Amino acid sequence: TASAQQAPATKPASDAGAGQIPGLGSLGNFGGGLGGTGGGDLTSAGGPVEIDASDGIEWRRDENVYIARGNAHVARGDTSVSADSLIAHYRSDADGKTTVYMVEAVGNVVMISKDARIVGDKAVYNLENGGAVITGRNLKASSKDQFVTARDSLEYWEKQGAVVARGDALATDGNQQVRADLLTGYFHIGPSGSKKIYQLEATGNVRITGQGSLARATKAIYNLETNIATLEGGVKITRGKNQLNGERAVYNLKNGLAKITGGGSQVKTLLVPGSDSNQPLGLPGGDLGKSLTP
Repeated sequence: TASAQQAPATKPASDAGAGQIPGLGSLGNFGGGLGGTGGGDLTSAGGPVEIDASDGIEWRRDENVYIARGNAHVARGDTSVSADSLIAHYRSDADGKTTVYMVEAVGNVVMISKDARIVGDKAVYNLENGGAVITGRNLKASSKDQFVTARDSLEYWEKQGAVVARGDALATDGNQQVRADLLTGYFHIGPSGSKKIYQLEATGNVRITGQGSLARATKAIYNLETNIATLEGGVKITRGKNQLNGERAVYNLKNGLAKITGGGSQVKTLLVPGSDSNQPLGLPGGDLGKSLTP
């Protein structure tokens, strides 16, 4: 569930600051009644929340849940979740104030924010920490020019501005692809005014492809805007028949230059005459200086 998963850092590894951004506050008092068919409103300091369902909404008082069935939909601000059914969990305090703290979605789940769309079979949205975990088959998070897929789960952390993909994860913008066991993508507002992933942190069986090259490593931090990847662990960079091997590297996929070090072990280079020489790889351990900037 979203409460069981650990939220990603507030900022990516290269510019991490002090601590995580607090999650979303819990919803406030219920507004209109939710018992019977039709829909209802929730209100909170964060703005109104609406729940609708074509087959009605059931209140199970002993279980502290509301269940919406049939084209169920819940919306708050710029974020909404649609599914075959929704379960809203709530608690009441000593003053009788009722607060929804979690929403479960089951069947044909679609979660939409201002600039992204996530689909799956099931979702758990924790309203107290702002995290949503989506599971099932054909998991996909997409925006205008980018998409992320995963085998096991996708997590969307609204306040942290991040998406986490677990299990055979893939992120691409059409020009570059990043694959790994675990991917964390960080959003910011691009020049067009929409959110986009600008940096990826990858762990486990990392493969970065683009501009005719393939980079492999155990870990990587890749900036999609500068096209510079920092690679660690069993690094192998291949362009055509040319290859560089080492333990650490800084690699510019845009111009094909790399600075690679052994990290205590031997650096190996394989340069094949007549292979791709338009954008050659850098020499191992060489001082490439400004060549590594875009």
